[in-house]
Amino acid sequence: MQRIKKPFIWLTLLSLIITLFPVGLLNTAEAATNGTTYFSPDILDIRKTANMVVDGLDPNTSLRTSVYATNNSTIEINGTYSKVSGDTLKAQVDLLTWDPLTKKWTADRVHSAPGTVLKDPSNENRFMASNLTLFPGLNRITFSGKFGNAEGSETFYVLYDKIPYVTKLSISGSGFLSDINLNEGTRAVVKNSQISLLGEAFNTTKATVTVNGGTPLSSEIYNNTLASPPLRLSPGLNKLDITFSNASDSIQITRDVYYFTEDKPFIDLYVHDGTTEHKLLDKYPTLKKDLTSAKLYVQLLVPYDTVPFDAANSQVTVNDVDVTPTIKMLDPNLYDTSGKFTVKDSTNEVIIEDIQGPAYRLVTFEIPSFVFTTDVNGVVNSTQTPVIKVNYGDKDGTRTSWKNSTSYTAKFHLDDNNISITDMKYLPDYAETLNGDITKFSQVSLNNARVDKSDFYIMVQTNSAPATVADLLGKYLPLGAKNVEIEYKGEAKEGTTAKANTYIYKVTNFSSGEQKVSFQYADSTPYTATISYATKSYINVNNLSDGQTYPYNSKGGQKDFVISGEYIGFDNIVSAQYFINGLDGDQLTSEHGSKVKLGDINAKRTFDLSLFISSTGPLVAGENKIEFRGVSIDAAGNKQVISKVLRIYIIDENVSLITQFHPGKVPPAEAFNQKRVEFPSWIDFSADPRTVETEKIISQILELPTEFKFADDKYTTSEEQYDLLIRGNGTRFVNLYLGSDKILTIEIPEASGTGYEEGTKTTGDGKYTYDIIGNDKDFLIRVHNFKFESPGTHVYNLELINSTGARTNQRLEITREMAPYRLLAPQPTVGGQYVVNKNFIRFDIEAEGATKVIIGKDEALRRTEPDKQNRFTYDYVGLKPDKLNKIKIQIVRGNSTINATIEVYYTSTVGIDAQYMAEKPSNKYSVFNKKLELSFPKTTILQSAVPNSDQITKFYPDTKFLFGIADPKDGVVERRNDYGVLINDNSEVNNGYLIPAIYPSRFNSKENTYNFTRVSDIYWISGGVGELGDRGDLNGYKPATNGLSPYSTEGIFTAFEKEREVVPSQRGTLKLSYDSNVVDEAGTLVTVYRFVDAGGYGKWEPVAGEVNTKAHTITVPFDKFGYYTVMKLSKSYTDITNHPWARNILNALYSKGIMEHLRVDAFGADDQTTRGEFASLLVKGLNLPLIKDEQQTFFDVPAGSGTVTWNFVHLETAARAGIITGRTEGFFSPNMPISRQDAAVMIARALKLKLSLNDQKLKDGMVKSFIDSGKIDYYALPAVQAVTKAKIMSGSSVTLPGAKKPSYNFNPDSNMTRAEAGKIAVELLKKSTNIFPKNFS
Repeated sequence: MQRIKKPFIWLTLLSLIITLFPVGLLNTAEAATNGTTYFSPDILDIRKTANMVVDGLDPNTSLRTSVYATNNSTIEINGTYSKVSGDTLKAQVDLLTWDPLTKKWTADRVHSAPGTVLKDPSNENRFMASNLTLFPGLNRITFSGKFGNAEGSETFYVLYDKIPYVTKLSISGSGFLSDINLNEGTRAVVKNSQISLLGEAFNTTKATVTVNGGTPLSSEIYNNTLASPPLRLSPGLNKLDITFSNASDSIQITRDVYYFTEDKPFIDLYVHDGTTEHKLLDKYPTLKKDLTSAKLYVQLLVPYDTVPFDAANSQVTVNDVDVTPTIKMLDPNLYDTSGKFTVKDSTNEVIIEDIQGPAYRLVTFEIPSFVFTTDVNGVVNSTQTPVIKVNYGDKDGTRTSWKNSTSYTAKFHLDDNNISITDMKYLPDYAETLNGDITKFSQVSLNNARVDKSDFYIMVQTNSAPATVADLLGKYLPLGAKNVEIEYKGEAKEGTTAKANTYIYKVTNFSSGEQKVSFQYADSTPYTATISYATKSYINVNNLSDGQTYPYNSKGGQKDFVISGEYIGFDNIVSAQYFINGLDGDQLTSEHGSKVKLGDINAKRTFDLSLFISSTGPLVAGENKIEFRGVSIDAAGNKQVISKVLRIYIIDENVSLITQFHPGKVPPAEAFNQKRVEFPSWIDFSADPRTVETEKIISQILELPTEFKFADDKYTTSEEQYDLLIRGNGTRFVNLYLGSDKILTIEIPEASGTGYEEGTKTTGDGKYTYDIIGNDKDFLIRVHNFKFESPGTHVYNLELINSTGARTNQRLEITREMAPYRLLAPQPTVGGQYVVNKNFIRFDIEAEGATKVIIGKDEALRRTEPDKQNRFTYDYVGLKPDKLNKIKIQIVRGNSTINATIEVYYTSTVGIDAQYMAEKPSNKYSVFNKKLELSFPKTTILQSAVPNSDQITKFYPDTKFLFGIADPKDGVVERRNDYGVLINDNSEVNNGYLIPAIYPSRFNSKENTYNFTRVSDIYWISGGVGELGDRGDLNGYKPATNGLSPYSTEGIFTAFEKEREVVPSQRGTLKLSYDSNVVDEAGTLVTVYRFVDAGGYGKWEPVAGEVNTKAHTITVPFDKFGYYTVMKLSKSYTDITNHPWARNILNALYSKGIMEHLRVDAFGADDQTTRGEFASLLVKGLNLPLIKDEQQTFFDVPAGSGTVTWNFVHLETAARAGIITGRTEGFFSPNMPISRQDAAVMIARALKLKLSLNDQKLKDGMVKSFIDSGKIDYYALPAVQAVTKAKIMSGSSVTLPGAKKPSYNFNPDSNMTRAEAGKIAVELLKKSTNIFPKNFS
């Protein structure tokens, strides 16, 4: 019994808890939807599309039912997020286009927009994305956020149908109490002859209104709001045709407006039977027969008089009985906001003014008791015809003569069989299969209901059964000129039991707009409800959007162009047609496409066309106008014309493309041993992909010489001759014209065959020689030696013709001018001004015959190249910040001097692309607001990194250092150089330079930094390059330079000849600032990375340094030029994180670059430490200067050898520093595990610890320290004593039997794990450096 009792108690308790939850709070299980990981929108239909594979979702069939659809141009998506940082949330919206051939959706690169995503301030786990821009068609919405260096994202899909639709339309200035709803199918009544239309219209930009077929009046629609120009009405009925349109769609509607004149001033008139009001104005209601009197409610317009409308100044009679003393003035609004008849006493008058002032009074009053008429026998007449007469404005005070008088004869019937509608409901989710069971569908009050279809269901409740249930009548108000189409569907039920006096009806073809409808049975009082329905009839084209570009290739002849879509929201379609570039689709035949007919749109509503793109149409390359039309008849019998217009731009990809066409340099005379760059071989040129070396050769061939200056759409030069360089693709024929003369015609082979192989060819007339290689996929031509006989202009026209005869042309103008001098650099940067973000500017002046050129106060350097000896260069350093600097130029020719001045503005903003050049050599530099400080010992100068071929080391005492802040995208420091050349930016014709992709890819490589985050700018430090060869050599001499940007006119910094590399003669120190938000505790995880030459391309490598956490700076040794930045460890390895005692130590050593990970997914904390690794660890930790030659000490450590943990350079450095010696003569055994005693020996040598004499006294002392001292080899005894005394290494404790104190073993022959080696290294570095704080553990 006890065993049963406990489970029973728990079960009972659980049942009680469950009963505490309200019904409906515990949701029933639903079908599984697409799971989300990072973002979960609140809207279920959007959440269902998470990470959906949309390829294969045909826009004709499955798309619309698979994704979330909306008619709004913006969307708000809120929801929850997890795993990602709330401060990194963002959204991206991309339009997708359907390719019917591949059956795939692709992103349209033009239609893309970012979105703003915010954390919900009231709930940190929720996000808010409001006003996300949607493009017409299928939108891919990507939410993303970061966690660490990684990014998490989720993709959702929304279909936006950009079709015009109207939600509200009303008349302003009608002359009545307020704006009147302009409902479909009714005749709105106005008092004034001039009105305006107001409303809300979505996805539309313009509304056009015509009155009675007159002149169209247009109005722009802003923020979805319509305000029409004034509309002039004629007395009586006025027809308003209103067209709403956007760029591609339109909807046309018709409305009737009745202009009200003063001979009918009554606006509203009601009789009230005590429970319900009955409209009398133009109505004949039925009231209960047992009544003898009733209240009357009157509203009318009367001309304005200075006296108020009250009992003293007016007279009201009913059937000639004066009821004036009993009238009660009321508020003019007889219905409240819910549509319920409500009267409120009010003495406030409504005065209606015109341009002259008050014109009318709106009068509303109650006649408390109107006594029914009787026959001669005193029996109440079944038909009552009360005559209400109103007199206003007593002329003479006698109340017998009035200024204004009007009357109205009403009529109503009295009958015992009086039925009242007590309530009406809208049934949004009712289906006839439910058989009227009200427990299975939703019910919403019909009054103020918004219905989403023209056909819907309603439920009516009455106080008693109508005589004929099926005869429910509905009329559109205010005039009730059109009936609502209503069909009886049966009794409402509760389960299977009929609910008393409750009936279900179906409304069909309901009119659009905000409708006020009166419902009643033949024997009942009316029930009035306001119902809103926005018709959304439109034509959707599934796979196209307005303005879309459609690429195709005409190479294979005519192509099919698929157009599919649907006529949506049409109640009925009278006619449907389409036009292609003005040609009626009914006129197209099989010659124009495989599917050219719309078919029976009224039956199926969808269409699927397939038309040809060809030179004869119907679709052609270029702009195409595609229009679909549909005509329908609305519930009021009005015609609606819906149109969809698309402009599609078909781009023929089979066109010739000129990628480069510009002058080239002619090499100087053969005496100087200079030749044109040779074309690559056909094998190398046609390789896919090409090698870096081949791309370099092509780049050199196509290089734009600095002697040719491009401005005002032409090149100017002083050169007497030049080559022409041409590169293109998609071409079968090349024609080159000089003026109007064709001087060259070349046929280009197709890519399917063999292309031109490299070689020089001659034109048929023998006038021109040219080099050519390639085929129509890619070709290169160099035409030789065009000459100027005298100064003048050559104008060329290059014509490329593709296989279909399409032509591409480009004009080229080259002018030779004789000028006193030509300023090749600098070139203006902004308009005609020189504005730079650096304190220097480079001059390159061409001055033929000049003896010298002076810039400022200094003489420029004449260039040494044989073909450039008329050019003078000078780096003008020392521009004053944030002001105009005037720089004087003097061109000296003998006794003649030409003077000129340019003004350069130097903006000192510190940011990407900023540069600073030292005005003179120094041993201390501080730049960029002290974010970078570099210092050297005195007497330090620059020298060659390696001796030249004559084993001579050159020194450069006058070099000026350059400092810059690099663009983190590609490492560019000077995006536009002083010659006007743009790096990696071809925004100017033929005046840009593309860096070979290998260089920025290596710069952006995270091969060595993927666990790190950058916490500073990337700084560039350059000492320029040294000489190539010796001055005076004619063959290839190049002078030394000041500091250079990484990609300069001299070349790429990792690709210079070794002879030109320079280094400081003594090691310096570099101090960099890093992000002040990095907390102090992270100081051990901060390090410097430098990007230096490695194999001609460069690589990032760590440099251990000393961190000042208070100042947020790190100081490292400096002995190489290149990029430098500060990084922080952002993620580590599992075997470090889970290590029982070495986590901090290993993370610190790894972040400083002192120890490396062994595997991609593991650091190798418990792996054995090798002799090579331990020696390298000491060299890195102590930042010893590395050797630069390849002479080896050990036979088993040759130059270039190494593993992940050691390499030749570090071990050779350790050997020459005396830290390591071989295990045997000439052999080091770098991959052998290191013993503890050998580690002690290396440490003692590295730190130059004081060693005891290796004598008996030392042995006796060691016996006292370690019980296993006898196992320590003789050579290691002094070192073991020294490192243990320095507390760098220690023994392991052991308690002998009977002893009270522990003894210690040193374990000299034991190997060490990498964690143990790391611990020793940290202790060593704490004593010898400031890399780690003294209290670090």
